Amino acid sequence: MRFRSLKKICPKKKKERLLILFILCVVIAVYKILMGIVLPEMSDYGTPSYIFQRVLGVFLLSNILSNFVMCILVDSTIDPKRMKDQLERGRHSENWHKCDECRIFAPPRSSHCDSCDVCVLKRDHHCILTGCCIGHANYRYFFYFMFYMFLGCLISIISSFIFIYALRGGRYKFSLLTLPAIILSKFSGHKDQDLPSIILRAIDLSFPDKYEVVFAVTFALLWIGICGSVYMICGHWSAIQKGAVCYEFKIKNFPFDRGLRRNLESFLGTRMKWTWISAFIPSPLPCDGFHWEPIETDEKDGGNRASEKTFKDI
Repeated sequence: MRFRSLKKICPKKKKERLLILFILCVVIAVYKILMGIVLPEMSDYGTPSYIFQRVLGVFLLSNILSNFVMCILVDSTIDPKRMKDQLERGRHSENWHKCDECRIFAPPRSSHCDSCDVCVLKRDHHCILTGCCIGHANYRYFFYFMFYMFLGCLISIISSFIFIYALRGGRYKFSLLTLPAIILSKFSGHKDQDLPSIILRAIDLSFPDKYEVVFAVTFALLWIGICGSVYMICGHWSAIQKGAVCYEFKIKNFPFDRGLRRNLESFLGTRMKWTWISAFIPSPLPCDGFHWEPIETDEKDGGNRASEKTFKDI
């Protein structure tokens, strides 16, 4: 595993740098809100329920941040100086192609990224959230980052719903919830509600306090996190099942499809059963990222014929 140099960690584009900072701040802020405001209202300190939710929160936070950081730090790019032997070995191979920008013969499944200005091993796409390309070495961290982002947002929004709708009669009053109800009551057939009374009740509610604003913003961010992570997971899971990167999946070309288990290993590593626990658990990839052997058509047909024969015999 190679790490990117300090000079290459910071993205070139300003919006990508801001997105990285924004994600880090939002994740930590939402964790503080849930652990500092929501959790004490839902469970008493020291109870089994409180301890379980606290441990779950720490687990989700650590996996979101660690996978996010590792996705940025782990290097999937091709460095001609550090990989000279590999590049010279494949220079005369038919499967390799010339990159005019980098002036090297690049291995199969690699491509040049205009944003990073470098060739990337088994390049999938350039991620604006991390400011780097997702490729052979860091795809595992990208996938788990999106997975735990979805899981964390889902649990957080459920907890926030319980807190606001079931416990809002406690320390916090949420006028933003009652104001729409007052307005809608005028159009729901309640004749005792006239327009002046509705206006007066709306004025009495005054402006929302700081907790209402905080939770309104938090809800919006959580919904964005859920929708974005679901979109990314669903789109990439279809490609992972076929052992393909985005480009191969778009053109429906799956020359490296070796079954679900081996396809998952090519992305998550040989110890994929344990990688969900932490981003720091080592899981070596079965391929070096330079040499890929596509499945021959005859091999596929032979396997299909063998399966059909076995099925008929049974």
